Amino acid sequence: MCYSIPGKVVEINDNIVVVDYFGEKKKARNEFYELFLGDYIYAQGGFVVQKIPPDEAKDILKIWREYFFKLQELDLRLTHEPKTLYQIANSTRRKYLGNSCCVHGIIEFSNWCRNNCLYCGIRKDNTQVKRYRMSMEEIIEQVRYAVLELNFKALVLQSGEDLWYDENVLVPLVKKIMEEVPILLILSIGEREIGLYEKLYQAGARAVLLRFETSNPSLYERYRPDHRLDDRLTLIRQLHNFGYLIFTGFLIGLPDQTEQDILNDIELTGSLNTEMFSFGPFIPHPDTPLKDTPKPTMEMVLTTIARTRIMYQESKILVTTALETLDKENGAKSGLLSGGNSLMINLTPNKYRKLYEIYPKKADVDEDIKDVIQKNLNLLSSLGRAPTDLGLGV
Repeated sequence: MCYSIPGKVVEINDNIVVVDYFGEKKKARNEFYELFLGDYIYAQGGFVVQKIPPDEAKDILKIWREYFFKLQELDLRLTHEPKTLYQIANSTRRKYLGNSCCVHGIIEFSNWCRNNCLYCGIRKDNTQVKRYRMSMEEIIEQVRYAVLELNFKALVLQSGEDLWYDENVLVPLVKKIMEEVPILLILSIGEREIGLYEKLYQAGARAVLLRFETSNPSLYERYRPDHRLDDRLTLIRQLHNFGYLIFTGFLIGLPDQTEQDILNDIELTGSLNTEMFSFGPFIPHPDTPLKDTPKPTMEMVLTTIARTRIMYQESKILVTTALETLDKENGAKSGLLSGGNSLMINLTPNKYRKLYEIYPKKADVDEDIKDVIQKNLNLLSSLGRAPTDLGLGV
């Protein structure tokens, strides 16, 4: 199983390297390795995450070479003569980004949360949730498994806003991971002190997944009691200024959300120096105040993906698990054919996966991790997509 193709360093300008993937050249930032022209590396999110021996790289590239160009041909056929909005968006994706697709893993290490967001199944006041916390040893073990056995090069560590994981836990955890299995490490731990985020950056974390959920301040304060949108946006901007890659976005289908709100959401996401757009359908949870809210339609979600792609041609757009939950059979495929170019696979240990229920009936929670991975690789192959790094954002 492989979710990234190694590239050859063909140019070095200070800490920016140009990497060649079968004739396609992309830039990546190097902060962790001494590199020379001709070295082979793995990159994720525009960061060099691993240096690999030439013989190993050449063996992998030999396997991929013929298949890579076949995938390109298939992707080109699927984007020929666009007519609908979705086809135009997919053609735009191919024009600006080729058939590259990011595949990230996610480990949900705690479902405790101090917040009471009305839309979230793990909100503090939901007494029906069976709470869990993974120990540092469990997290590191699962990261090792993801990197060494499943070959992931980028991982999200996600939790509710659980203050049990303080500086004394999180900083040593990140250091240990980066010492043992260097990857693009993405944190999704909510609104925490900027000082903590600075220490986590120093320890080796390089990206943050922090969605703002809605750009409408009145909706934000209604559905996130005791929180202000400005505070969230200020933190996101601070994190970018500090050097973090930003993964952010919004919910589609909140009560009283208008079409103009969604357009504003797209524009706000684009204005935040966003590395990856992360947005998906709001799926109501039966143990929350918004349990009777109707789900958004697939058309609404796919139109949002397509509009985003057309507005921000070179953006990285995540096809979320929530979209797969909304349509288990075709959700991921439809999202990728509407302009999406990234997938995130749940690598949480089986005994915890069902318990991280921010919305009900999450896709893939009952399946073996390796089966889920193979399903996603088969999907990418059927669409002509290759798991190559997309390079640095604009």
